[in-house]
Amino acid sequence: MVSVITSFSRITILSYIIIFTIIDLLQILEPKFSEAVSSVLTTIQAVMIVLFLCNSVAVLYFAREDFNIILLAVFQLGFLVITAILLNSLSVPASKALINNVLLMLCFSFVAIERLNIDKSVRQLINGVFSLIMAVAVIYILRKIPEISRYLLAFAVIGIMALLAISFIGNVEYGARLSFNVLGIRIQPSELVKLTYLFFIAGCIVTFKDFRGYLFSTLGAAAHVLVLVHSKDLGTALIFLVAYVFLTFIAYKNYILLGLEIGGAIVGGIIAFNAFPHIQTRFVAWLDPLSVVDNQGYQISQSLFAIGTGSWLGSGINNGMPAKIPVVVSDFIFAAISEEMGAVVAACLIIIYMCSTIMILNMAFSCSNSFYMLVVSGIAVIFGIQTVLNIGGVIKFIPSTGVTLPFISYGGSSLLSMFIGFFIAECSEDLWRTAKGRRRYD
Repeated sequence: MVSVITSFSRITILSYIIIFTIIDLLQILEPKFSEAVSSVLTTIQAVMIVLFLCNSVAVLYFAREDFNIILLAVFQLGFLVITAILLNSLSVPASKALINNVLLMLCFSFVAIERLNIDKSVRQLINGVFSLIMAVAVIYILRKIPEISRYLLAFAVIGIMALLAISFIGNVEYGARLSFNVLGIRIQPSELVKLTYLFFIAGCIVTFKDFRGYLFSTLGAAAHVLVLVHSKDLGTALIFLVAYVFLTFIAYKNYILLGLEIGGAIVGGIIAFNAFPHIQTRFVAWLDPLSVVDNQGYQISQSLFAIGTGSWLGSGINNGMPAKIPVVVSDFIFAAISEEMGAVVAACLIIIYMCSTIMILNMAFSCSNSFYMLVVSGIAVIFGIQTVLNIGGVIKFIPSTGVTLPFISYGGSSLLSMFIGFFIAECSEDLWRTAKGRRRYD
């Protein structure tokens, strides 16, 4: 009976995700749908989200016969509903398609982590609730600050000090200083510094509307990146660097500066490669993982075996062996999804991430305020490049960088930063209008 349900669910789950993805593409390729048509499409997507979660939970329940799985699913559905309600009430106008995308990513997170470790799935839900509360609090605070761009120095100091603290007293993980523990809770400050970093760069550009803006943003970006390099957290350093390059190009549209920045990044990458042995190790594992399968190449080899075993339709939820992949719940969760749900679902998930990035960029370029336009553009860039780095490392397209998959990987710090960034993107126009009205009132 369980095998029949699992096999049948491979097709039903695939159907839900394909329908969701097609609607996503329609809304990207034809954004001028009438309000009624858009409402119908996003409603269908919402139904697919619920069906996907319920179907996946049903498979896990029949396979394990643990009522806690059903109980947890009820709380997960309640969390998704509350998230959707809050976003629709806070953001004017709300991008329901983008909200649906994030809700689906959260469902993938709940299902994939629960399949591997139900205790971590409970903690991920708690992380989600905390992240939701903090994101709403941040929006409330930003509405109270008339000209947030004036505090660019504070954002730079906070960000650099937090990174310096990790650089000297943080815990060493996989050759880099990434986090520290507070009361048994692992905190990774670099995830939250991504947001203060964007606020700093955007503040420099809009405050100094000449070469000084570029100079100060460059010096600040260099300070952030150098501290991350000192911590050997080169994956995050790369994300910061790419965000800086994109934001300065969006602001100044200067191809000479762009060329210099890219050239400097290449030189820095070569220096980092020669300076850090663990980076050389990752390149060896990337180029030929089977030659070092007993050591450095074990993780990527297991990831590729899992993806290959899953084939197009997957082995079925709870039928694969994703637990053999080291750090699977965080860095390599995409491989677990590919193995049990199939390459087609994995490809659809990549398309959904691509569509989400485009939606956030569209939201940025339609923003009336240049500061929030740059901040939201940076959020889109970080979201997109982090997705590329994570999935690229999992499928051996690029060397593994150790970054998380947005909204899906297990981890409170990553989820918190993504929630806050997503809320800022959704509410950017409303934040500017509220601040503008408050400035007039003052």
